[in-house]
Amino acid sequence: MSPRLRFPALVVAAVSLPLAACSSSSSSSTTSSGSHPSPSATVQIKFVSFEPSKVTIHAGQTVEWQWADSPVAHNVTFSGFGTPTQADGTYFHTFDTAGTYTYRCTVHATMTGEVVVLP
Repeated sequence: MSPRLRFPALVVAAVSLPLAACSSSSSSSTTSSGSHPSPSATVQIKFVSFEPSKVTIHAGQTVEWQWADSPVAHNVTFSGFGTPTQADGTYFHTFDTAGTYTYRCTVHATMTGEVVVLP
């Protein structure tokens, strides 16, 4: 391959690889249990961000994450639990213990969030 053709091919490969990682998705909804209570806070996943990035709830309350960035796939990953990578759906999690819980999208390094759980 000539040097003139090699550079464009490398650029296409460099751009395509991250896009391919974002396109593997599942359209199923995920919940932390079979049924879910009404959420006390809702986080939308859109524009490659968590909106809002920080929510505050009380112990025993539930947070809902809504995927609204299709076709871009994301996940919600805490230490010890999280969601599969998906492009749409919802995820509910009830926090029973007070504390600060940080989470991220493992597909997009700049996407981070925090749930503050008060007693």
